[in-house]
Amino acid sequence: MRGLFHPALLHHRSGDPGLWVDLPDEGRALLLDLPAITHVPNRKLLRVAHAVVTHTHMDHYVGFDHLLRIGLRREDVLTVTGPAGFLASVRGRVASYTWNLISSYPVRLRVQEVADGVLRAEEYSGDSRMRPVPLPATACTGTVHAERAFRIDVAMLDHGMPVLGVAVREVEHLAVDRDRLRRRGLAPGPWLAELKGAIRRGAPPETPILADRTDGASESLRLDDIGGELVRRGPGQSMAYLTDLSGDEANLERAAELARDVDLLVCETAFLDADRDLARERHHLTARQAGELARRAGAKRLAVFHVSPRYEGREEEIFGEAASAFGAAILQLPVVAAATIRT
Repeated sequence: MRGLFHPALLHHRSGDPGLWVDLPDEGRALLLDLPAITHVPNRKLLRVAHAVVTHTHMDHYVGFDHLLRIGLRREDVLTVTGPAGFLASVRGRVASYTWNLISSYPVRLRVQEVADGVLRAEEYSGDSRMRPVPLPATACTGTVHAERAFRIDVAMLDHGMPVLGVAVREVEHLAVDRDRLRRRGLAPGPWLAELKGAIRRGAPPETPILADRTDGASESLRLDDIGGELVRRGPGQSMAYLTDLSGDEANLERAAELARDVDLLVCETAFLDADRDLARERHHLTARQAGELARRAGAKRLAVFHVSPRYEGREEEIFGEAASAFGAAILQLPVVAAATIRT
């Protein structure tokens, strides 16, 4: 069954933390943290609809400028969300540049900050000469983005400073029955994303869907003629992203509640449990704590990352310790491929 979310690490497990979440059916993507991203192809970065920065330590935030640079000519709004103090941090980054030639650019950057149960936001644009324009504040019980296909939830956690834990949840999972598709003489293609979109937004039954046929021709079909036959509806998929967490009980409980019953938990494993005192000093989790956290949350699968470079060549020890505590094998996520530079 094809999933809505296709996650990949932005760097190898002992590199800077960050997750690329592709949504191919939506033609968009999410970024969870903004480490160095110059290796990510521009065509991919232009599809980013929303980024969440868990906190503004350099290894989680240094990629902000590059993402903004790539997005200056894009038409769609780019939203970036962070914890308390994030609005001021972005103001400082944006104000460090000169914007005298920006007025004709279509850039629209929406910056959000979660603090004290309130979501505050500011927007930057060419029209405003990249000066922040305040937007109305709203109450926030955890959800910082919601739309027809998915929502993004956050929880305030502790790393010796406020950090955001992130959960991404699909509203409803729509899967195409490939056997029925073939029996109808229809071919897979971008039209299936249009079909799913029409179902998600509750389009009228008579809505025309231009479908691709296996013989190379196109056929216009009514939504009510093929939607129920070709698309199976089920519970939405979910994933959580947790990094840079203090291992105290209250913090672990808040993290487990955010990640409750997710299909995939992507969690930091900075240290081996033999070095728990060092992990406590640096406000990070051990591999054993990550595995126990995933089991406590009821996560179906666990992927680990953000391994301290001190364990270079010993990563299997990290994976084994986390797997033993979790009670199942660790999922090995792919790593985003670097852009090919043509000369």
